[in-house]
Amino acid sequence: LSSGINAEYGEFQTFQHYFKQINLRMVKQIVEKWKVDESKPVIVEKYDKVAVKNGIDDLFRKIFSSKHEITETFRTRDTRLLICFVAVVFSGVGCLYDFLHPFPESKYVLGVCSFSYFSIVGLLYIWEWFVEKGTFFEGVKSGSTIRLSSYIPRFSGQYTFTGESLVEGEKREIKFTKCISTWLDDKGTVLPDKVEAESEAIFKELLKPKKQ
Repeated sequence: LSSGINAEYGEFQTFQHYFKQINLRMVKQIVEKWKVDESKPVIVEKYDKVAVKNGIDDLFRKIFSSKHEITETFRTRDTRLLICFVAVVFSGVGCLYDFLHPFPESKYVLGVCSFSYFSIVGLLYIWEWFVEKGTFFEGVKSGSTIRLSSYIPRFSGQYTFTGESLVEGEKREIKFTKCISTWLDDKGTVLPDKVEAESEAIFKELLKPKKQ
């Protein structure tokens, strides 16, 4: 009996190992399939302003974080996620309480949760419009902070870039507006050489050391 149990247990371990190997191969295939090849050019639909903005923003972000060795931070985006989380908590509490204590017993809790939820969503819109304002990169380098944001108006091909930094207590800002064709070719390919040249000038302007 003992030998039979051991044999079945051995077969089970073999099956478990085989199943694990299959899962690892499947995961590896999925990762390879969806892996971003950074050597390939970024191609966007040039008539889609959101795609164009994201394509240019991503290239700026990549250059500032890798070439200029700026450590990216996520304080603004983390705050947005926190606001969203609090809103979801109020919504979930209201739904759960109403499930456990059906209406009308739950009307006061539902009222408080509903009012809190919509108030927090309003706060989220205020945060995005007046604080985040199209921010796509925040970083720190040698004690200095930098923040980059961009905006493309509706029905417009003008890309407005804003960079802000704090270097040794001194606030700096750079802002310019250029046509998206500055960084795109006719096929919608984002031109890395153009973006890199622009990033060099921005980096020097925002993070150059103060003159002694």
